[in-house]
Amino acid sequence: MMKKILTIGIMALLVLGVSIVVIGANAKDTNITANGIVSQDKEKTMPSRVIEKIVRIEKQSLDELKRDNMEHIKFLRKNLEPEVAQKIIDSYFALRAEELEKLHDGEEIKVKLIEIGSNSPLLWPYTSYTNGSFEKADPVNLIFYNTGSAWDVQYDMKNWLDNEWGDALGWTQYTYLGTTTSGANWRMNDYQLENGSYWTTRYHIRIFDGGTDPDWADEWSDANVHREHWEWWPPGHVVDSYEQAENFVKNDFQDEEFVGSIWYTNLYNSDLGDNDGNAPVIELLY
Repeated sequence: MMKKILTIGIMALLVLGVSIVVIGANAKDTNITANGIVSQDKEKTMPSRVIEKIVRIEKQSLDELKRDNMEHIKFLRKNLEPEVAQKIIDSYFALRAEELEKLHDGEEIKVKLIEIGSNSPLLWPYTSYTNGSFEKADPVNLIFYNTGSAWDVQYDMKNWLDNEWGDALGWTQYTYLGTTTSGANWRMNDYQLENGSYWTTRYHIRIFDGGTDPDWADEWSDANVHREHWEWWPPGHVVDSYEQAENFVKNDFQDEEFVGSIWYTNLYNSDLGDNDGNAPVIELLY
């Protein structure tokens, strides 16, 4: 966030005609102009590998899950007939109760995680509907780094991209992420954004903050984005495509002056929908 505030100040000076000399290890990798930083080295391949970790289950209660989803519950009750809204809510939490019933608090299980690069971000390449469950909901299909915190990503998407993105509501999801150095933890989605409409068709993204990586990624986050449409019977969203949505977001960031390298990496999660497992790794410069 501080990087972005500093950069906005620098851009203001550029508008006023003040010359700025950039000094540092990264200066040689980019072209600095009066319009800002020109992105370079697009679409390279970043190595990744599957590693196995023993993870201790920390079971979430159904009441905690309902609290995490309260804003979405209120939204449904406000916009739908009471019976319809309650049917959707009851059906959703009945499924989640079944998931939670399968979990055994304190049990240790073996999980396949993805390490990107070396001594680097570590992540489970999926999201789940409950905190602590490794039941797959959606595939992770976007990575952001450098100035890539969840806050920075949502700010850039809402303010600096060509397509219009706004805050969104949907069921809360969770993922398991961190770094090789400090380990991984469960995290609820920090932000949900949409391009389109909840009640018709939209691109829907959930962004998860990964903290700060001490090696190469610095401030980073991962995300799932998908294209979906609303069905009235049974009422709910249906995912149409992961790949189309991934490309939509990647192309939205492509060639923006605040975007550096765009890599691709294999997250080994091509088992859901049309997701091919290859995710863009997008460098945000400020």
